[in-house]
Formats: sequence, structure tokens, C-alpha cells
Amino acid sequence: MRFKSLLIAFLFGVSLLQAQDKVVAPKVYLNIVIDQLRTDFLYEFYNLYGDGGFKKLLAEGRVYPNSYFAFENVDRASAAATLATGTDPYVSGIVGEQWLDRKSMRVVSCVEDRKYDGHFTTLSFAPTKLKAITLTDEMKRASRGGAIVCSIAPDEDVAVINGGHAADVVLWKNNSAGFWSSSSYYGEFPLWASEMNRTNQEGTKRWEPLLSSLDYNYYGEKAPPRFSYGFSGRIDMKKYKTTACVNEEITELALSYIKDSKIGKDEMTDCLSLAFYAGNINGESMEERPVEIQDIYARIDRNIAAVIAELEKKVGADRLVVSLSSTGYVLENGEDGAKYRLPSGTIYMDRIMVLLNVYLSAIYGKGEYIEGVHAQQFYINNKLIDDMKLDKYAVVSHAIEFLKSVDGVEDVFTIYNLGGMLSPDLQYVKNGYNSSCSGDVWLRLMPGWKVVRSSLTSSADKYRTPVMFPMIIYGTGVKANVVEEITPANMLAVELARILRIRRPNDNCLRVFK
Repeated sequence: MRFKSLLIAFLFGVSLLQAQDKVVAPKVYLNIVIDQLRTDFLYEFYNLYGDGGFKKLLAEGRVYPNSYFAFENVDRASAAATLATGTDPYVSGIVGEQWLDRKSMRVVSCVEDRKYDGHFTTLSFAPTKLKAITLTDEMKRASRGGAIVCSIAPDEDVAVINGGHAADVVLWKNNSAGFWSSSSYYGEFPLWASEMNRTNQEGTKRWEPLLSSLDYNYYGEKAPPRFSYGFSGRIDMKKYKTTACVNEEITELALSYIKDSKIGKDEMTDCLSLAFYAGNINGESMEERPVEIQDIYARIDRNIAAVIAELEKKVGADRLVVSLSSTGYVLENGEDGAKYRLPSGTIYMDRIMVLLNVYLSAIYGKGEYIEGVHAQQFYINNKLIDDMKLDKYAVVSHAIEFLKSVDGVEDVFTIYNLGGMLSPDLQYVKNGYNSSCSGDVWLRLMPGWKVVRSSLTSSADKYRTPVMFPMIIYGTGVKANVVEEITPANMLAVELARILRIRRPNDNCLRVFK
């Protein structure tokens, strides 16, 4: 009897192992990053969706509705890099879309590299400034180069970062002529994308509501005003890329690629990365454009549904895994809160730099001690300080003393704040810093205050307000559930590496911050 029990247990164990062996890796990993997607809007607009997009992912996927980035000043590039690598800007080197290059004192793109030629663009881009390894890089390494990686996004920074260092195809829409573009870093430009460029120059693109005006009732209005936008010829491409039109183009490109490429044809897991835009047109607020933002969500839902359906048709529903995530902020025009008697104000960074140099000159003698400013960061003139044999720590301390007296400045941080054991608040600051491209001194503003880059141009930075955003994983080997805990964005790369049966990116620094 004992022998029979042992035999049954043994056979049960063997059958369990065999069942586990039958769980195979997906043929395709679809990575969707949606700029400015918000958890609250995702649920609020639920009645606008069909069955194959957001509803499908929310019902059948693992949902993290309370996700966040554990560093300050999140933008689309730093967010994309964190999602792709599982690490923060402190390691990845991508602190933002742009920064001030210390050698040339020129503002550069986070993916700029002049060693390469552009396809359908005069600009040069490559992932050489991205210092960390991405999930798609690990896919390439695990497959010994056999995995196919394609990345398509409205802007070059997200397209390049999502593709990683070893992508096969990377496409973005340039801001000058509106062509889909790429870089010689990735080899020849795809013929199917050239065809898209040819057809896109024909006719006028229109954006009008997808549904009846009565469906767009987020504010309870019985009949919100309809809208209509038309784009043709040499259009304002930056504005165009804040409309549903660019999402439609991305979907069209993706469907063409799925049908005509070799993605999903063998047992190696391939990756298709798509980026969509879910902010409001031209960064205007929900109050200014309540119908447009609802329509964008409704249309992205159909875009996602079309891509998932085409991939499931090609590789089978059981051989596809999908991740959906966001850039974790909302970008809005810097409206003056004074008319509502809200705490608010304006800081002119060029004026502050002049005054700071005057202040330091009064202490140390005449000189340009601050040689550059970008965003909310100041760059110390290290050569001048060395030539004058000054103590840099003392110079920075005097700069802090001055900057803390400026109206609208909540706090000042420097390279000297970020060593040793840090408080959660300082760790949060450090995660968004990188010594190769960040400034020496940077500001945290009071709520409601805005930065104006230049008093001559009055070019104001738009507000970037961090928001809770969803991360969803759906498909092969994923059980449907909702994880209510607050979840750092770094988690996504960890979970996907497990599902894809590859090692996590080697710079992954999964830490939980309070």
C-alpha cells in the first residue's frame, strides 16, 4: 500500500512537471507605452470603449492601477527609459528629453548622435546615451540575435529608447516635414515605411469625434460642443502629434508591419513596441478641451484592439503577451492661477542666472561662475573655479544661500546632497540625477509656480504634474487580478523578464519608496 502511494505521488509529480514544460514563451511581446495615460481617466471613460482594447486588458490582465515613477521631473524620455530598463535616470543616464551638454554648452537631445545619418530627416539619433540595458536588449541576447525588435513612436526619444540598443527597426515622425524617419544606426530604411511616407503626403487629415457628442459626458453636459481639426501641407507637426491623428498613423504602420514582416514566425519571442499619445491637444487642459481628451481615449482603445486582434490572428491568443504602461505625468499649459487667487508665480531662469553671477562676483570677484542654465538646473563653470583656485563646495553653498531667497523656490539641491544614506525625499531626488548630464544645482519650485526659460522669448515650460498611472500585463502565463498596492514603474521589466523567460536587465534596481 505504501509502495502504491509513493508510485501515485511520483506519477503525479511527473505529470506536474510535464504540465509545466508545456507552458511556452510567447511568440510576440507587444509593448505599449501611452504618453500621459492616467488611471482615473482610464476608468472614468470606461463606457466609451469597445470589447477588444482597454476593457479586455483590464478584465483579463494583471492590473497595477497605482503605479508611479520614483524620481522627480518625469518626462516622456525618462519614463520610457525607466520602463525599458527597470532602473532610474541615475543609472540609465536618461534624465529627460534634453539637457545641456557641458562641453559645448548646447542643449542636446537624449538620443542625439551625429555619427549616424538620418533617413527622411537631417537629424541624427541613436541609443548611445542610454547607459543601461533594456528588456529588448536581453531578448536579443537570449536569442543570440534572432529576436526581431521593432519600435514605432511619435517622437524620436521614445522610439529609440523603446527599441533599445539592438533594435532592427525604429521609426518616429520628424517635426519638420512630418515624414516617418529613422537612423543609419538601424541599417536601411524599410520599404513599407517609405510607402507610408508617400501616401501620407496626400490629402487632408481630419480629426473629428469618433462617437456621438452625447457619449462624451464626463462633465455631465447633455451635448458638449463638437470639434473638427484639419491638417494638410506643411502642418504644425508638434501640434499634430498631440492629436488622435498620429495614433491612427502608428496603428496603420503597426498593422502593416505585422502582416508583412517575419514577426512571430518562429519560436523566438519578437517584440513590437508602440507609443501612443493620450494628452490633450497642444497641452490644453481637460477644462478647455473636455471632448477631445475623451475622444483620444476612445480612439486609442480601438487602436489597441486592432493591433492585439491582428497579432492574435497571426500567432494565437496563447502566444502573445502585452504590456501597457504610461509616462506617468500630465502636461498642461501653464495657466496663471492668480485669477483664481491660487498660490502661483513665474520664475525667469535667465534672470536668476544673471543675478546669481552678480551675487557670486560680489564674493569672489567678477566672473561667469554659472555658465549655463537648462530647465530648473544651473551648471557651474568648473574651469573658472579651478583657474581661480576656489573651493567648489563653498561656491555651491553661496549659490544655495542666494537661490533659497528667490520667491517661488521651495528647495535647492546639489551634487553634495546626494551622498551616503539618504532620506526618502533625497533618494527620490537622487534617482532623477545623473552626473554626466545633470546640472550642479537645481531647484524645486513651490506648487503653482512655473518656469520661463527666457525673459526675451517668454517661452514658458508647461506644467508636468505627476499622476498615478496603470501598468497592465496580459497574455501568455498571466492570471487576471488587480494589484492595488502602490507599485514602482521599475517592477514592469522584472515581471516581463520572468514571463519572457529571460534574465532581467542587469542594471535593474527594483526598490520600493515610501
